[in-house]
Amino acid sequence: KPDPAKVSAIKAFKEPSSKEELQRLLGMVNYLSKFCEHLSPLTKPLRDLLKSDVEWVWDSGSALILQSVKELVSSAPVLRLFDPKLPVTVSVDASPYGLGAVLLQDGQPIEFASRSLTDTQRRYAQIEKELLAVQFGMTHFHHYVYGNQVTVETDHKPLVGLVDKPIGLCSPRIQRMRLQLQVYSYQLLYKPGKELYLADTLSRAPDTQEYATDQSQINEEF
Repeated sequence: KPDPAKVSAIKAFKEPSSKEELQRLLGMVNYLSKFCEHLSPLTKPLRDLLKSDVEWVWDSGSALILQSVKELVSSAPVLRLFDPKLPVTVSVDASPYGLGAVLLQDGQPIEFASRSLTDTQRRYAQIEKELLAVQFGMTHFHHYVYGNQVTVETDHKPLVGLVDKPIGLCSPRIQRMRLQLQVYSYQLLYKPGKELYLADTLSRAPDTQEYATDQSQINEEF
């Protein structure tokens, strides 16, 4: 049985209230289906809801399917154990109201994480939110990433150039986040948003239980 902390972000998923939200969720499920053959047939009734000639009705049957999806996504064979001999990837994303991160090896998830943004953080510039997502992912997965060379995936292209910019030329808020990230060895890799299903979906359905304890809320008011 997986550690509940590793899958709390998945368990926190709320039921979608629109076809758009369902499509985003199913994009993540489609990515994970290569690790579990049961996911695709299980979600067929949900995929049918996306058809243009089908009225949006989320009922108790849909809710039961979502619960089953959560259980499958939160356990083996979808979730794998960490292997210290393999390269480490952290995929991150920031939505207008949340942060998402997933720890991966060979493209397969080891642990999921998400949290809501505070009211102050929601007013951050987008590039600041994206760097905050990097900080959140690295600090949340500290036990796995500290001392390792890590590839951090982001769909925010300007962020890649920002971390190479002389730190003294950055805003005070960016400076503080970059300084806190200096304990880690990482390289930012740009990937289009359509390839970051996991982090994107997590950021848009944040785990509110993370809200009060996450280290990256330190100095948030600055």
